[in-house]
Amino acid sequence: MDNPLIVSVIIMGVTLVAMLVVLFCLVHILLKLKHDYRLLNDSVHSNTNDIIGLCSAALVVDSRIATVDRQIVANDEKINNLLIKLAVAENNEQSTHAYSVDIRKVRSGASVNELMKNSGLSHDEAALLIRLHGSERLG
Repeated sequence: MDNPLIVSVIIMGVTLVAMLVVLFCLVHILLKLKHDYRLLNDSVHSNTNDIIGLCSAALVVDSRIATVDRQIVANDEKINNLLIKLAVAENNEQSTHAYSVDIRKVRSGASVNELMKNSGLSHDEAALLIRLHGSERLG
């Protein structure tokens, strides 16, 4: 081992073997990274497709909600109009039928004395209302 040339060849050989081992390790790591990249890329594409589908479904649901909301607003307007008409009709009925509340009381079983006391009717008026609108069991 006195010869420096042999020593340098041995060092170069050991260095070459070490470099080849490192190269094979790097190639193995590169292949593993490529495989992982493909898996991640497939996962990203799958997630992208899922997000596209969810966005599309959300748009459909949004349009349906908007349609239902418009129908609710229209129905609210119709209900309000009907309530106004009903209130006007009740006011007209009450003004044209002064005895309508008393007739309801008679149909619920009110007596002559109750009508006289609560409604301010005379005895004859209360008796007449009971005869006309009272239940059949009284006659």
